[in-house]
Amino acid sequence: MKLMGSEGRVRAAGNRPPRPVMVADRPTFSLAMAVPVEWEMLTPPPDAALLDRLARDNAIVIGMLLKSADLGTAPIDDPVLNDALEPLRVKLDMIVAMLARLAYRDGTLPATRPIELSLGRLSWTQGAPLALDTWLISRVYLSDLLRDAIALAGRVTSCSPAPGVGQWTVEVALAEMADELGESFARLVFLEHRRQLAQHAAPAAGSHR
Repeated sequence: MKLMGSEGRVRAAGNRPPRPVMVADRPTFSLAMAVPVEWEMLTPPPDAALLDRLARDNAIVIGMLLKSADLGTAPIDDPVLNDALEPLRVKLDMIVAMLARLAYRDGTLPATRPIELSLGRLSWTQGAPLALDTWLISRVYLSDLLRDAIALAGRVTSCSPAPGVGQWTVEVALAEMADELGESFARLVFLEHRRQLAQHAAPAAGSHR
């Protein structure tokens, strides 16, 4: 799948070996969801400078997405105050949506696909195999509104036939994240996973009424 956008193919600045992938003793999770994803191959593998740049960019994007999510999920114990603030929330959502459309009007999201995502692993199914030990940058979009991707460098560790003609399941071991960034990333993924579960549950609940 060809990477969309104006950045083109990302290449590492040097030949120093990449940081190790996630070590097994760190806490992890694995959540299934459907989000827009695209990837590009890296030649040669990423060096420390590229991984540092990705980490800085991801920290900005993750922080922005968490703030947006917190605005919509912040609990208020007082039901009267909650009802009074609801019109303000609606107006704020409209303003944010308007600004997002203006900011991202020239950009389009890649195709949405089912994935499994954790701090150390990304997996998806596609129509062509990838060679083992191939290094990739996978761009995962966790917001339909704020269309900035989280860029995850990783190495293909498995590529096996999947159910369906000509389908392959690709598993990528992701480069290690710093603790603070990893915690923020995990929280964001949990919030998106919970949002998708609630979205799927809503029609089912309505059908039983």
